[in-house]
Amino acid sequence: MSGKPTNRAIQLDGLRALAMLAICWDHWVPPAWNLNLPYEIGLYFFLVLTGYFITGSLLRSRDRIEKKAGGKPWRWKAWKDFQWRRGLRIIVPYYVALLIAFVFLAPTLLHNLYWYVLYLTNFHIALIGEWPHGTSHFWSIAIQQQFYLFWPVVIWLTPRRFLPLAMILFAAMAPISRYFEYLFMPPFVWPSKISWGLFDFFGIGGLMALAIHSGFPLSSRLWKILMVVCCGAYLVFEFGPRFGLPPNHIGPFYASVLSVGLCGVIATASIGWRNMAGKFLETAFLQKVGLLSYGIYLYHNLAPIILGKIVPFLWMGPYADSIPQVALRIASFGALTWVMTIASWKYLETPLNRLRAKGRT
Repeated sequence: MSGKPTNRAIQLDGLRALAMLAICWDHWVPPAWNLNLPYEIGLYFFLVLTGYFITGSLLRSRDRIEKKAGGKPWRWKAWKDFQWRRGLRIIVPYYVALLIAFVFLAPTLLHNLYWYVLYLTNFHIALIGEWPHGTSHFWSIAIQQQFYLFWPVVIWLTPRRFLPLAMILFAAMAPISRYFEYLFMPPFVWPSKISWGLFDFFGIGGLMALAIHSGFPLSSRLWKILMVVCCGAYLVFEFGPRFGLPPNHIGPFYASVLSVGLCGVIATASIGWRNMAGKFLETAFLQKVGLLSYGIYLYHNLAPIILGKIVPFLWMGPYADSIPQVALRIASFGALTWVMTIASWKYLETPLNRLRAKGRT
């Protein structure tokens, strides 16, 4: 294996696609079809990847701007520029998706619109203790936007020598809050959906970015070891009791262990797998899905709401959950999601990306 990350974008896009397809499957099929598998790993992969990429970008920005500023104040201007560029890429498409959900009368959206508009959907879900139909996926987007707001402050204000400690403490807030989640009940029903309950995904991804930025190589065998050991441990924790293994008591730390394993996945995919798995990740279909994964995530839960208003017969009849009818529903959801995603990419995201690129010059 080479030390040069030649296939980084290619294979990471393939992993994005697999994660996104797992999320779609989980949300589109009847519960009995899910076989109680941990599809949430797909979402967790996106969160760790966000922590890794955003932290790496912020560290490089700090190096570049500090040198250019020559001791002059720069952080406030840099923070505003960061939010502007992220807003063009993330926020505008989000509000378009929210408008579509509003037009097609997503259940409970009208009476709780301010939670969604203010990027506080995760707090709303933590309070009510249930997933709103058709708009539940906005909770993770809200958490990521909250992360974008304060993480530059952490990276740019913390003295460099204290950055590892700051990131470790940040990540540790998640398992600690999950362990003591009963302290937040009430008013919260699902305290784990509050932002700090997922800080370990972002923080551990950030620690990986800091290690790479400090010179630790992506080609190190340690990443592969972490991938195998930590992802394997997570699967044992998840499935062991189903096969007769005694229950364990480290539940609040499952996600932290998985986060470390996913860092190993990201590192090894960045270098590139030179086998059948690598070739599979590089297929044209997965590359396209990976490239458009954000749009797919925005619109995939809206497709059932829209089609429910247009073709409600897909859910009716004595064979509503038969294989042919479920397959037809999935195909319909996929087709509509793809149409909305392509339209968003062509007429919204691409022009915004051009505008964002102009802002850098």
